[in-house]
Amino acid sequence: MTPRPTALGAALTVFGAALCTWGLFSASRPPWALALALLALAAWVVRTALVFVPQPVAARAARVAALCAVGAGALAGTSTGANSLIPATVCAMVLVADQTVSVVAAAVTAGGGVALVAVGAVLWPTSVPAFAGMVAAVLVGALAGFSRRQGAQARRREALLAERERALREEAGRNELARDLHDVLAHTLGGLVVQLDAAEALLEAGDASSAHRRVTSARELAASGLGEARRAVTALRQPREPGAEAAHRDPVASVDLDRRLDELVEMHRALGGEIAWERSGVPAPLDRAQADALHRALQEALSNVRRHAPGCAVTARLAWRPRAVRLSIENPLPPSRQSAPSATEGFGLRGMRERVNALALGGTVTAGPQAGSFVVTVEEVLA
Repeated sequence: MTPRPTALGAALTVFGAALCTWGLFSASRPPWALALALLALAAWVVRTALVFVPQPVAARAARVAALCAVGAGALAGTSTGANSLIPATVCAMVLVADQTVSVVAAAVTAGGGVALVAVGAVLWPTSVPAFAGMVAAVLVGALAGFSRRQGAQARRREALLAERERALREEAGRNELARDLHDVLAHTLGGLVVQLDAAEALLEAGDASSAHRRVTSARELAASGLGEARRAVTALRQPREPGAEAAHRDPVASVDLDRRLDELVEMHRALGGEIAWERSGVPAPLDRAQADALHRALQEALSNVRRHAPGCAVTARLAWRPRAVRLSIENPLPPSRQSAPSATEGFGLRGMRERVNALALGGTVTAGPQAGSFVVTVEEVLA
């Protein structure tokens, strides 16, 4: 983008141009040099004014004015000194810093300014030190512009990187919400169907008392699922405070994890499912993300059993090892699915993999038929 001076910078430009104009008439100058110097000063001021006009044509006119200031100021430099070299140097700087100008064009501008200083030295003979000083002034302006150009590009890259990180965080948030809602809905709605089917069967059998208990359990399940869904949505709608990511690494007591897993097991049994729940090994500390991944994995696996293999006995094992914890859920494949087990995985298994893959220490998820059973295994690496 075209560099734009501040209001103070614009005021200093006008003041500097006025001083240089006064300096031009303080000594005798060749008419051609005086005309070129005045042209450079006028172009400098016009360029400064045009950059404040928000029109593309004004931006192009500002670049043309800056180019005129470089050419005229450099050519008149040997006979007018700083009075014309100042606008030439400043405009060389802004042209090189202008990111809408290609690097090649900026280099040609700087080189052209140096060449015109040499031409001016031929028209108005000057000493070698003075000539070298004028060339150095133009080159310093170009180098300053290049430095500003690099700085602007670095800030632009940082802004793009920050924007990309923000987009990635938002995408991660949407995926997290999608995973949680999928698991909550699958667990809750699947359980409601089981409870209501059972209640209907009990009513048809005339057992109103048992049917009432089933309906009560269904209401509690629906309330629990609604609460979980609300918490998931609320968590995603709230801005993430600094340190929110660190909260995922907060340690979770093993008793809390056991309680959450036991609740899922008891819920499965309450829904009429048969499950053998085994633990082995010495529990190790887990962070919140690891505990959530295990909890959601067991929840999703049991929901899948109720949906795809109703009535099948489940064996779930939580095995603690020195550097890993493994959760496996196994159920016999129903006869209708043994001949052609599904080769695809739904959102639930995908969510398991995404959660485990996002863990700081990593882990693996496997799911598929094994010797007539469907086995889901989640293994997390421990610190």
